[in-house]
Amino acid sequence: MPRVRVQSAAVQVGEFALGVCIAYGAIGAAWGLSHSVWPLLVAAGLVVAVAIMLEVRFGAKATGLVAGMLPTSLLAAGLLIALSLVAYRLN
Repeated sequence: MPRVRVQSAAVQVGEFALGVCIAYGAIGAAWGLSHSVWPLLVAAGLVVAVAIMLEVRFGAKATGLVAGMLPTSLLAAGLLIALSLVAYRLN
């Protein structure tokens, strides 16, 4: 019985890491292509929508993936938006 729990935890950690990579990739691509605020918001919104759809569709099986995607996309987008607003004010 403990082996199943360890294996399940390892799968969720891997899903979390994959979710973080997906979120950083989406936000980084939006930032790299535009250096503007609106595409970052759109990319973060899309990642959040996909995460919600995955959670509704797969339930507890995708918890690690969703936990990696949702906060990472919002945090990365928020930080880059704050950076661009500060840089805009400095110019």
